[in-house]
Amino acid sequence: MSFTTEIKQELCRVPNTAETALAECLGMLLFAGQLSREQLRIQIENGAVRRRVETLLRQTLDVIPETQDSILLVSDRDELGRIYAAFGYETGTTLPLNRVIVEEDACKSAFLRGAFLVGGYVSTPDKGYHLELVTPHYHVSRQVSALLQDMELPAGLVTRRGIYVLYYKDSAAIEDFLSAAGATAAAMDLMLKKVERELRNDINRKVNCETANLTKTVGAAARQIAAIELLQKSGKLEQLPASLRETARLRLEHPELSLSELCAVSSTPISRPGLNNRLRRLVALSEEEQV
Repeated sequence: MSFTTEIKQELCRVPNTAETALAECLGMLLFAGQLSREQLRIQIENGAVRRRVETLLRQTLDVIPETQDSILLVSDRDELGRIYAAFGYETGTTLPLNRVIVEEDACKSAFLRGAFLVGGYVSTPDKGYHLELVTPHYHVSRQVSALLQDMELPAGLVTRRGIYVLYYKDSAAIEDFLSAAGATAAAMDLMLKKVERELRNDINRKVNCETANLTKTVGAAARQIAAIELLQKSGKLEQLPASLRETARLRLEHPELSLSELCAVSSTPISRPGLNNRLRRLVALSEEEQV
């Protein structure tokens, strides 16, 4: 089940009052594929959403749509007239956003719920953060954009192949929108998935960093051991000061240890910079032998 489907199923369980039901209907209608004096056409693949739309249209507007597979149709002139009259308008080409219907906070929430149920999509959090509301009506996109701005939920607005898309790409903004629409569980789930994703990324960064450090340590140790073995083979090692011979012995006996760990197992106290300087000296001496 997709994340969008989960959200829509949660929204379908949100109860309505008479006022919020009307506002939710308005959100559904403004994001329908077609609403004109001739026809209302809404394509809905989700069965739960389709049943909710049918129920709201019947109970709130006394409109009974025809069902053709995943499409709900209303072509009866009287029913179309009731739809427009319910929102305070004469039958026209497109139903405007009547701000009186969404004056109360609960009605604003219901309107967003209806809009998302019919025209909404959210990407799976693992693939990034993206929520959009799609409408074929230019003036609806502008009016809903203004409403979202008033609700302190400002959205981006773009045109895509002749349709108008209100969108969010910030996880916190998506959480706020879902909460405002009534999908509080989905908003919490998104928040938890974001924390999980950030934690996983942080762990990966640390592992990569530790791996890089380990690779660097192993590479340096390999160069040091090769230098010491060359000095041994040439007989130069035995001629070096005791401190350098002791450092060479430590490295040969503990090829896997880091500088700090070598300092810890040294029989004589030595700092990490001091040990590093001795090892560099051994490498430099081996390079002189090769010249």
